[in-house]
Amino acid sequence: MTNGTIYIVDDNAETAQSLAFFLESLGWRTRVWNDPETFLTDYDGLAAEGCFIFDIRMPKIDGLELLERLNAKANKRPIIFLTGHGDVNMAVKAFKNGVFDFFLKPPAEKELIEAVEKALTVSSDLKFQAEKLAYDRKRFDSLTDREKDVVILVGKGMMNKTIADTLKISEKTVQQHRGVACKKLNLINAVEIADFLRSLNLR
Repeated sequence: MTNGTIYIVDDNAETAQSLAFFLESLGWRTRVWNDPETFLTDYDGLAAEGCFIFDIRMPKIDGLELLERLNAKANKRPIIFLTGHGDVNMAVKAFKNGVFDFFLKPPAEKELIEAVEKALTVSSDLKFQAEKLAYDRKRFDSLTDREKDVVILVGKGMMNKTIADTLKISEKTVQQHRGVACKKLNLINAVEIADFLRSLNLR
């Protein structure tokens, strides 16, 4: 079972608690809000790994508006909608805005479990990618300005002599900078350098 917390927002306290109890019985952690505004206040403090289950029909802020507000916050965690009043137009709008899945209440247990498992897997993968990107960026930032210049040109496929001519330094100096940079980045050859820079959108 994939780790992560399931965040439930539903103005019907009984429905929300029943859903939370069911998911917790399967081994998942949950948090429940009956007020979307309170949820938004707490949002920035939530763990990066998890998924959301929102009711659509709620007073003040409905599920679709909640989805739009989270999109504005660059939320990457998957969102699952539950509603007792679904229609085709609502579902289309939800999916166009990036909702992960959409169920009519009460959802079939097996289908909901599968959707939550998939959502948490996506969340876990995104968290790993974000952590790796941050780590790679930190490694790149550890290079000196000249080492960065050399590495970027290597990533563009330039040979040492061409890099030396471009930067107006000796080929030996290029080799030295390249060697030190590769050691810092734990990379071996030009192909690995190019892939590394591509992951940082620097190539």
